[in-house]
Amino acid sequence: MDILSSLLAQNTTKESDYDKVFWFVKIMKWMQKPLDLENASIKKENTYNVHIKYLLLMLNKNPEWKKNFVSTITDLLIKLSSVSPLLSVGISSNTSFLQDFIHRLQEKILPASPLSEDLASLLYEVFPDEEESTFVNGVDEAVLVEIFALFAEQKELHQRLQEDVLTASFVLSIQMLSSTFSIQSELLSFAKKPDALPEFRIAGALRIQQEQKAFIVASGLDGQLDMAEQNISTLYAEMHQRGVKIDLVYLFENQKRKIRRLRSLLNFFSPNVSKAQAFKLFISQIILDIHHQRSLRSFFSENLTLITQRIVQANSEIGEHYVTFNWIEFRKMFRSAMGGGAVTAMTVFIKFILSNFKLVGFIKGIFESLNYSSSFILIQIMGWTLATKQPSATAPFIASALQKSMTESRRAIVALLRTQFIAVLGNLSLVFPICFAVSWIFLKLDRPVISVEHALEQFSSTYFFGPSAIYAAFTGLLLFTASLFAGWFENWTLLNRLEERLMNNERLHQVLGSKKAIGFAQFVGQNANGLAANITLGFLLGLLPQVLKFFSIPLEARHITLATGGFATALPIVIDHGVKAWDYVNAIGGLFIIGILNISVSFALAFLLASVSSKVKFSSFLRLLQWGGGLILTRPWLLIVPEKGKELAEEEEKH
Repeated sequence: MDILSSLLAQNTTKESDYDKVFWFVKIMKWMQKPLDLENASIKKENTYNVHIKYLLLMLNKNPEWKKNFVSTITDLLIKLSSVSPLLSVGISSNTSFLQDFIHRLQEKILPASPLSEDLASLLYEVFPDEEESTFVNGVDEAVLVEIFALFAEQKELHQRLQEDVLTASFVLSIQMLSSTFSIQSELLSFAKKPDALPEFRIAGALRIQQEQKAFIVASGLDGQLDMAEQNISTLYAEMHQRGVKIDLVYLFENQKRKIRRLRSLLNFFSPNVSKAQAFKLFISQIILDIHHQRSLRSFFSENLTLITQRIVQANSEIGEHYVTFNWIEFRKMFRSAMGGGAVTAMTVFIKFILSNFKLVGFIKGIFESLNYSSSFILIQIMGWTLATKQPSATAPFIASALQKSMTESRRAIVALLRTQFIAVLGNLSLVFPICFAVSWIFLKLDRPVISVEHALEQFSSTYFFGPSAIYAAFTGLLLFTASLFAGWFENWTLLNRLEERLMNNERLHQVLGSKKAIGFAQFVGQNANGLAANITLGFLLGLLPQVLKFFSIPLEARHITLATGGFATALPIVIDHGVKAWDYVNAIGGLFIIGILNISVSFALAFLLASVSSKVKFSSFLRLLQWGGGLILTRPWLLIVPEKGKELAEEEEKH
């Protein structure tokens, strides 16, 4: 206890503000540490109680120390107390997501403000860990009452704090009214008038209290705050339906924080809340707020969660259509995948034709991107399937099933494994024979599709013992990225009402005619996700490797369907040019690893995002996948034969 004694014995009345603040910080640091080696076993949540009691004991034994302590703390509170800190500490004054991000980034880089001039910096120094909020909230009220009793004679301090809290409450209510009106004006075509909002009545009541210096909460104010929270929740749900805008999410979260702050300030004037309890609630909440305001991680988590959920939800709805549960769906998926394989074969040949023009760099990337994107869009328009696009959509579907029940998720994972297998099988069942047959026919006609050198290069590009695995994993990342952009674009079309804008565009009606213009607008609105995914994926596969090559990053795309088509095209040409049996094994093994990594990386990333969004544990998925894999290994026919409900139920009973 020598540290505390030396601090209390220090005469700080004539010291500078900085020295007083530094003295106060050292006392608070002492409160947060174990008493001594003998008492180090005291639970952390009881440390404040034990230390404050000991502090009171020391002060009561030494009147001079007590006088110095009260005088110094009073001076600090009068110096630091003002309306602005009560409003701004832990609550951003910025008006947009980007402004706040830049401000937080700047605060991370720059040195902290002087503790004697900035309450937020002082509180962050005093309470360096977010968990201190819980410990402060656990302090006994009786202990706090004794602390407050030390300042009972400080009339100036009491008056100053009361006036500042009341004024801050009134100003905060005005800010809340302005924010709510701005939010609803952006979301609703016919927004309520300001005087119809609960925030207007809150501001009116607090204005009267401010004028009358009435330090007591007006009756009904708690109910109005409840209505304000309900109004914000309603607007929040409306935004989710109309499309998520990050800047609006930012305003919503800031508004919720302001409502919580106003509640905690009004607690000081409530007859139903003791001063000790009001103080605990205020300090514990402000600790959470200042840590949130300095944390980039919580900032992104809070503001990007809703847009992430919206993207995951959009992909999950699409993913549900990619899973087959019966013979009718099974056959339909296989035929759909065969169609996708046929179009991909055409894409492979267009790619080889483009290679004859000796295009390089950015120009080559643009033409290949247009080729891929056109191919993927054609597959979408025809209602066909490309197997590698499924994982990023089906992962959120599995996460959704895990939220419902284990029975539902097990049924879904078996159906998913089967669907993915038949989709890949359907793609390859046409892309390989078409590419091989066309290449063989042209070779017999002495008009080979590609040169021998190009064929050997294409053949070796899928070698297992080579960079194929890295390129395949990279392609899995691109597949996932395309699904992210697709979800974002669908949300953007909802937010900006793109379908309605196109439907009412006069020039579009003049060019296409009214009927076709309406049909085009509906097509874009209904297929926004797929169109964005296909175009984005095409440009990621075609253009991004060229951009990376410009920066000397040797990453290439290895897409299983396209790679198989290239391999099949090269096969008739390389057969008679010294290719050994081991080379065939190496190339075919590489195709297997490309397919597995394309699908597994894309699926894993999509499920990870979905699990974060839906709070489903990734370990739950791993256990589910282990169960599904075990079932497929023991009953491999389930990959091509939809299981009966009884058969799956028996398997579940074993686990």
